[in-house]
Amino acid sequence: MTEALNALIVEDSDDDAQLLLRELKRGGYQISFERVETAEQMSTALTQQKFDIVFSDYSLPQFDAPGALEVLKQSGNDIPFIIISGTVSEDIAVIAMKAGANDYLAKGNLKRLLPAVARELREAQQREAHRKSDEALRVSEEQYRILFDSNPQPMWVYEVKTLRFLAVNEAAIRHYGYSRSEFMSMTIKTIRAPETIPVLLKQTTRGYAGLWKHRKKDGSLLDVEITSNGIVFDGRQAQLVLALDVTERLKARQALQEKADELASMTQQLWHASKLATMGELAASVAHELNNPLATVSLRVESLMEQLAHDDQKQRSLQIIISEVERMANLVTNLLQFTRRNHRQISTIDVREEITRSIDLIDYYLRNRRIEVVREFEESLTSIHADRQQLRQVFLNLMTNAGDAMLEGGVLTVRVCDQHERSGILIEFADTGQGIPAGDLERIWEPFFTSKPEGKGTGLGLSICCRIVEEHGGTISLESELGKGTTVRLVLPTANAELVRKAQTSPAKDSANDPKINTATPVRSASASMISLEQRHP
Repeated sequence: MTEALNALIVEDSDDDAQLLLRELKRGGYQISFERVETAEQMSTALTQQKFDIVFSDYSLPQFDAPGALEVLKQSGNDIPFIIISGTVSEDIAVIAMKAGANDYLAKGNLKRLLPAVARELREAQQREAHRKSDEALRVSEEQYRILFDSNPQPMWVYEVKTLRFLAVNEAAIRHYGYSRSEFMSMTIKTIRAPETIPVLLKQTTRGYAGLWKHRKKDGSLLDVEITSNGIVFDGRQAQLVLALDVTERLKARQALQEKADELASMTQQLWHASKLATMGELAASVAHELNNPLATVSLRVESLMEQLAHDDQKQRSLQIIISEVERMANLVTNLLQFTRRNHRQISTIDVREEITRSIDLIDYYLRNRRIEVVREFEESLTSIHADRQQLRQVFLNLMTNAGDAMLEGGVLTVRVCDQHERSGILIEFADTGQGIPAGDLERIWEPFFTSKPEGKGTGLGLSICCRIVEEHGGTISLESELGKGTTVRLVLPTANAELVRKAQTSPAKDSANDPKINTATPVRSASASMISLEQRHP
C-alpha cells in the first residue's frame, strides 16, 4: 500500500536529492516534491503549496539548515524538518535539533530514514489533531462565554467544594446588586436563605432545579426558579446555575387567586341571599297558615286539660301536644327572623342584669338537665345600647344550645368583662359538653345546617345569633374540641349615642334580601364551631 508524500527538498545536488527519493519510494511512498536552493525559493514554495515534510542539507552555497528552519518558522507551517548531510559533526547536528530540527541523518547512512519519516509524520498528524481540538475547544468556550455574558437572566458558576463563585454574568451583577469583585469574594450561601443551606449542600454534587428564596445586596428577597447542572470549570468540579426571578409572577398569581376567592365569596353570598329571599317568602306564607291553627289547637288542648283531673293519665298526652305546638311556634318565629323588616328598639342595657334575667327564664330547663351555672361578672361594667328582646334571644339560644350539649349534666360558665382597649363588652358562654365533630366545624354556621337528630333542630339558631350580633356592631366567635366542650364569645360595643341615634332612625337590614349581609359567615376562630341553635323555652 502506497502513501502519498509531498516533500520540500532543500538541496543543491540533484544526485543527492534523487538518492533520497529512491529510498522513500522503496519504503512505499508515492513522492511528489520540489527542490529549492535559496531562502527566497523556499519561502515561495511554502506559500504556494502545502508540504508534508522538509528535507534539508546542512550547508548549501547560498543557504544552510538553520536558515531553512527560520524560513519554515516564519511561514507558520508545523511540518517535520529532517537534516540530511554528510559533512556536519554531531555537535552541530544537536544544536540544529535544539533550534527546531526533528531529526538528523547522514547521507551515507539512510537506514533510519523510513522509520524517522513515519515517526515524524505520525507526530505531525497528532499535533494537527491537537491543534484542531484546541481550536474547537477555544471556539466552544468563546461561544459559551458569549451566551453566558449576554444571557438576560442571572447566571453564575460556583465551585462544589468551596461554594465560592467562579464566574458571574452581567445580568447577575445588575439583578443582585453586587459588583463582580464582590461576587468573586463570596460563596453562594451569601445569597441563600439560611434555612435552605442544608438542602443546598446535598444538591451541589448533581444537577437540581426548584423554587428558592434569594437575598439581594440591599436585603430584599426574591422568589427564584433555579436550574443547575454540573460542569468542570478550570479543572474544578462546579455547578452552572441559571436563576429566573419569578417574584412578580408569583405576586400576580396570588393577586389573581385572591380575586378568584373574592368572586367565589361574592357568589356564595349572593347564593345565600337568594336562598334566604326565597325562604322569606315561604316563611311569611307558612307563618300566616300555621299561626292561627296552632293557636286554635293550643286553646283547645288547654281547655281539655282543664276538664280533666290532675292525675288523669291523659294529661301526659296533652302535655306532649302542647310541647310540640310550642316547638312549631318557635320554628315559625325563627323563620320570620330572616325576613322581618322592623325598627330595633334600642335602649341602654346592663349586660349583667340582662344575662341574669335570661338565666332565670331557662333555670327550670337547666336544672332538669343537672347543669350548674357559674357566673363570673366583672364588678364595674360599661352599659351597652341594644335591642333588649333581640339580645335576650341571643343569650337564650346560646345557653339552651349549651344545655343540649351537656347530656349527662355539667357546668355552664358565663363570663362578662369590660374590654377597655377595644371599647367593648366581652361575654363568654363556656360549657363542658360533648363538643363538636371536626367534620361539622366548617358548615356549622350555615343556615339550615344542624347536627341534631331529625326533628330536634332547624339549623337557624346560630345564624340568627350572628345576624343580631353583627347588626349591633359586634362580633361572635367560638372554640370547640370534641369531648372537651365549647366556648362562645361575643364582643358588643359599649354605649355610643351616635350608634343609638342611627339604629333608632334606620330599619334593621333585611338579611333575606340584602346581599351585603352574609349570615353564614360570622367572625370566628380557625378551629371553632358550635352545634346549631334553636330558641327554646322551658
